[in-house]
Amino acid sequence: MSRPDRAVPAAALRYAVPVAVATTILAASVVDPGGGVPRTVLGVETTVYFHVLGYAGLAAALGYAARSIDRRTLLAAAAVAALYGAVIEALQGPIPYRTTAAADAITNAVGAALGAGAWRLLTVRGADDG
Repeated sequence: MSRPDRAVPAAALRYAVPVAVATTILAASVVDPGGGVPRTVLGVETTVYFHVLGYAGLAAALGYAARSIDRRTLLAAAAVAALYGAVIEALQGPIPYRTTAAADAITNAVGAALGAGAWRLLTVRGADDG
């Protein structure tokens, strides 16, 4: 089964979701972070949460746009989201108030994998309920 059995908006709207998520990630990644966000939450740096949630959201949005729960398609969605994260990390290098970090790129990839997995799990479960 490659497509969830649910009513889905027109393709343009479906693809607007990952574009909006990717644009939000880009904007958040290039602005000066300032000092308004706590440095840690429960002993974990706040940026880790942002990375995981942002790229999980992007991978899930790509799964939504593809209307797929197929493992290969979602693996591709996670790979695209992780690659996007690596590109964003590289773009941060020349920005004076930002840094490029391999650990952030890895965290992005973990978030993307979690997002693709969550999309599949929730969509399969939702298809079973309906």
